[in-house]
Amino acid sequence: MVRKHTEIHRRRFLGIAATICAAPLVLKSNVLGRDGVIPPNEKIIAAHVGMGNRGGEILGGFAGNKDFSVIGVCDCYQSKAVSAAERLKRWTENPIIFDKYEDFLERKDIDAVICSTPDHWHTKISVEACMAGKDVFCEKPLTLTPAESRQIVAAARKYNRICSSGSQRVMEDYGYMAPIIKSGAIGDVKEVYCGLGGPGEPCNLPEQEIPEGFDWDRWLGQAPYAPYNAERCSGSYGGGWRRFEDYGNGFLADWGAHKFGGSLYALGLDTTEPVEILYPGGDVKFMTFVFANGVKFYHATSGGHDITIVGTDGTLRNDRRDDNPKPLKTVEVRLYSGGARNIIEDFAWCVKNRQRPFQDFEYGANTALFCQLANICYKVKRSLQWDAEKTQFVDDPQANRFISRVQRSPYTIPKMD
Repeated sequence: MVRKHTEIHRRRFLGIAATICAAPLVLKSNVLGRDGVIPPNEKIIAAHVGMGNRGGEILGGFAGNKDFSVIGVCDCYQSKAVSAAERLKRWTENPIIFDKYEDFLERKDIDAVICSTPDHWHTKISVEACMAGKDVFCEKPLTLTPAESRQIVAAARKYNRICSSGSQRVMEDYGYMAPIIKSGAIGDVKEVYCGLGGPGEPCNLPEQEIPEGFDWDRWLGQAPYAPYNAERCSGSYGGGWRRFEDYGNGFLADWGAHKFGGSLYALGLDTTEPVEILYPGGDVKFMTFVFANGVKFYHATSGGHDITIVGTDGTLRNDRRDDNPKPLKTVEVRLYSGGARNIIEDFAWCVKNRQRPFQDFEYGANTALFCQLANICYKVKRSLQWDAEKTQFVDDPQANRFISRVQRSPYTIPKMD
C-alpha cells in the first residue's frame, strides 16, 4: 500500500537517530549546518507535483537519476497520483502520495520540488516552493502573464533558490546553433523565423460529470471557474488545456518555449526583451518582435519554417542540418554545468554547487513573456510598444489590462516585495 503524507520517509542515517525515537527523522542539509549545500555523495530529496502526460515522462528521469531521491508524488486527480506512485516503486521504497503540494512544502527533509502541472499552476507552486526554502525544477512555459514572469524570478532571487525552467530542447535540440551564430559564420543576424502554432483561445465546452477522485476546483486553481469537461483539462499534446487561454497561451507558447527559447539563446538575447511587437497586416507578413539592436523575430505561420536564422553572410536552418554553416572558430557559450548531458543532470549539479542552471528562471520567464506579448498583440489586434523597465505597454491601457489577470481565491499567487 502507498503511504500517505502523514508518514515519514527515511533519509540519511544519523548517529543520533536512536536517541530521538523509534521513527527516523529526515534532516535537510541546512538543518545540519551546511547552509543548504548537499554533499556530492548525498541525494537531493525531491517531491513531484503534476502527474499528467509530461509529469509521467520526466518522473523516471528524476527518480532514475543517481543524484535524486524522489520520495513522493502529488496530483489533484487521485488515480494519476496512485499510478505514478506505483511506478515510482521501481526506484523508491514505499513512495508517498501527498494530498496537496502544500503538504510537502512544509517538510524540512525535502530539498527540491519538481513541477509539471498545467501552465496556470507553475508560478504559484514555484513561488511558494522558493518561500519554503526549496529549489525548483518547473516545466515550460514557465509563466502565464508578464506579471507572473516578474514574480517568479523575484521569488528565486529573494529566497536565493536554484530554479530551472524545463525546456530541454533549448540546449539538446537547438543548442548547436549558438556556436555557429557567435562565431560569425552567418555574419550579423538580422531576422529569425520560428514556425509555431497559434495563440490561446476561449473555451466554451459543455459540462460533464466530474470523475470520482478528481478535485476539479483545485485543478482550476487561480483560473476562472468553469464547468468540468474532459477536453478542458486534457494533457493531450495535440489539444486539451494547452490551447485554452484560461490555462495556457496556446501552442504559440507551448512550442515557443522551445523554439523562441532556442533562438534567443543562440543570439544571446534570452535576457533581453523586444521594444516593439508588430501586428500582421499590410507590409507586415508575420507577427514581428523588434529588438533595440534591430533584430527581428517572426511568428512564422507559413513558409515551412522550423527555426530559420538569417544573417548578412548566410542562413542557418534547423530543418537542413546537413547544409548548415559550421562555426568559424571556437567560442564560449553558456552550457550545461559540471559536464551534465541533459537538463536534469544540469539541475542536479547546480543544486549541489549552488549555481544558476542553464535554464535559470530568468531565461524561462523571459521566453514565456516573449510569447505572452505576442498573445496580447493578437488579442488587441494592433501593434504595440513595450517598456520592459515598467513592465507595461506604452500608452495602451487596453493592452495593459492583460499584463496580469484576476486570480480566483484561495489560489492567488503570493506577491514579492
